[in-house]
Amino acid sequence: MPLTLLALPLALRWPVLAVDVDGGLIYVVVFGGCLRLFALSLCPGHEPLISALARRVHGALRPDVARYTRWLTVFWSVFFALALAAPPFLYALGPRGAWRWPMRGGSIGCVLVLMIAETGVRRMIIRDFAHVSIRTTVAAFRDATARSAIPTCRPDADT
Repeated sequence: MPLTLLALPLALRWPVLAVDVDGGLIYVVVFGGCLRLFALSLCPGHEPLISALARRVHGALRPDVARYTRWLTVFWSVFFALALAAPPFLYALGPRGAWRWPMRGGSIGCVLVLMIAETGVRRMIIRDFAHVSIRTTVAAFRDATARSAIPTCRPDADT
């Protein structure tokens, strides 16, 4: 509440700026959180996030599936990093107002398109495997993140 009261003069004086700052903060928190979740799971001693989800759904993973899921975790980490870099890049080099495009649905649209495309790619690359739907994948992700803590790359206190 106190933070809201401090921001109120800004919102009254410069409402467009206040909306942009608010939208930018939400964007950074959401995509930064996703980047952190995926990238930290790639640290030594951790299981890549998508590998862990696949293991929850399928049990033990074949070597080709484990390799694919690791690279898919790397792919999503890079995507989220690029999504975070897009607004400042577009602000510096794009047309006027283009920096708002990723925050106003462009990045979410890319996520949806990439998830659908990845489903098809996965079925072409990984053969003779009991694939699951996107719905099952999302449910496994929600279950996994609800039950476990976010991974960290901090060294153990004992070492």
